[in-house]
Amino acid sequence: MVYPGSDGALTIPLTVRHADLRAHAGEISLPGGALDDGDPSLEVAALREAEEEIGIDRSSVRIVGALDDIWIPVSNFELRPVVGTTASRPTFVAGTDEVAEIIELPVERLFGEDAVSEELIEGSGWRLRAGAYRQGDHRIWGATARTLDMFAAVLREAGIGL
Repeated sequence: MVYPGSDGALTIPLTVRHADLRAHAGEISLPGGALDDGDPSLEVAALREAEEEIGIDRSSVRIVGALDDIWIPVSNFELRPVVGTTASRPTFVAGTDEVAEIIELPVERLFGEDAVSEELIEGSGWRLRAGAYRQGDHRIWGATARTLDMFAAVLREAGIGL
């Protein structure tokens, strides 16, 4: 979802997942999740998840499109990023089950020579060099960084290089 931030600049909400979660603990992610049985479409699932995770009023979001699918190898999950917009900054409420913190990322941070840095990322028994965005002390990598990079590419292609 994209919205005007407190300073009027286009902004994207991200979540910090609770450190005690079974999958992707402590990682930065976009609001989202799996389709539930009652979800008639990916768009409805995305809106439901945004409401559950960050308290967005789904009726205030306008779906404007989707990005390409992204496969997440560690969880064998295929992600279809859905892009929505709101006319004003939402009031956020972190869903306590999954979300430890909500981060607001200005879209302009996706552009520029130093937008992405190559970093060594380590987990329990593994190491990986990967591209990452930074927002304050937070490192945004993996499927979230790939989604943000794809979104930035779409904006560049449309001539919207912030």
